[in-house]
Amino acid sequence: MSVALHITNLGKKFGTSQIFKSVNLNVYKNEKVAILGSNGSGKSTLLKIISGFIGHQKGEIKWVDEDNRPLSTTPEFSYSAPYIDLFDFLTVNEQLAFHFKEKKAIQDLSISKILEIGMLQNFANKQVRQLSSGVRQRLKNTLAVLTDTPVLFLDEPCSNLDKENINLYQELINTYCANRIVLIASNYEPEYEFICTRYFKIENQNLTPVQDKQLWA
Repeated sequence: MSVALHITNLGKKFGTSQIFKSVNLNVYKNEKVAILGSNGSGKSTLLKIISGFIGHQKGEIKWVDEDNRPLSTTPEFSYSAPYIDLFDFLTVNEQLAFHFKEKKAIQDLSISKILEIGMLQNFANKQVRQLSSGVRQRLKNTLAVLTDTPVLFLDEPCSNLDKENINLYQELINTYCANRIVLIASNYEPEYEFICTRYFKIENQNLTPVQDKQLWA
């Protein structure tokens, strides 16, 4: 299923602190969009609002199907971010098996194939808590990208990744994300510039289009 997203006049406060005044954003079928901004600008908060993890006080978030009919709920999505928790006491094999018992793997990939694609074979029998921060992030990205959903949220997906693993992340996105919306919250160009076709910057509690992506930093 292909979907599109329409956000109109979204406002968000935490207590008396205004986070967003009036955010407007349209994301079309299978589009790849980057949400840019410095640390603390609200990138993560915006992704959490769009995905439904947290609420908002003003405005509308509307998802529509490929025939432009409104959806009654947020479409299925997958999500990778440093703050997304894994089960520390499970092995990587067990974490994958648990996840894909509840979620459908893209292209009906087997667990062994997912381990291979994510270059996780050598860690299959290690507990998640034994993984380095880089391997843990690689596992999160692999889980999110290889879950069969029409929407993928990525918040700083290359945190703790070295050059080799950034290349793997980019390969995963290029290979498995053609037919889905991808929203990437980032302040690091290798996370988004290879795939995103539009860029927006959070500034002055709003979201503004960026014509020259070099200007936002």
